[in-house]
Amino acid sequence: MTINKNIIIHFFHYLWLTLGLVIVFFVISQGIYTKRSLEYNLDFSKPLTKNIVGWYPENRIANFSEDSIGTTFNLRGEPVYMKIYTPIDFSQLTISGGIYTNSSNNINLGLRQQDGSWEFQKIDLFDNNFSSHFDLASAQTKYNQLEIILSAPDLNNTSTISLLNNWSITLNR
Repeated sequence: MTINKNIIIHFFHYLWLTLGLVIVFFVISQGIYTKRSLEYNLDFSKPLTKNIVGWYPENRIANFSEDSIGTTFNLRGEPVYMKIYTPIDFSQLTISGGIYTNSSNNINLGLRQQDGSWEFQKIDLFDNNFSSHFDLASAQTKYNQLEIILSAPDLNNTSTISLLNNWSITLNR
């Protein structure tokens, strides 16, 4: 019983072709984001990560401290900015987290729009927590990044604004 040389060549040819196609489909499936939502849990102790850049400029955020309310970062100046990576187009952005303030400061969270302006929302604290929702239809996306701003125009030397290290960002389709 002799095996024809062409049969062996065709077998290995199709085996390598099939293996190559499987690898290509695997790589493509890993590179395409197919989920309906994406959530980032922020860690303010790291100003730069793969998907989040911020808060910056760093000289406006004091080093973190452990308080009775948890790990906090004190706001020294305003405004501060953050960039959020979005692998695909989403329709809604939800930002939630905690802010502790010793006075009734006017705190605003904004999203950069396509015309360069900011869409601001006043942060209403409920037990030091908030949740803000933004429509991304007219948001500016540069290099697949959204830019947000945290502004506290009433911040002065006697007031304290502390950002709790429990913020999360959710992007929905």
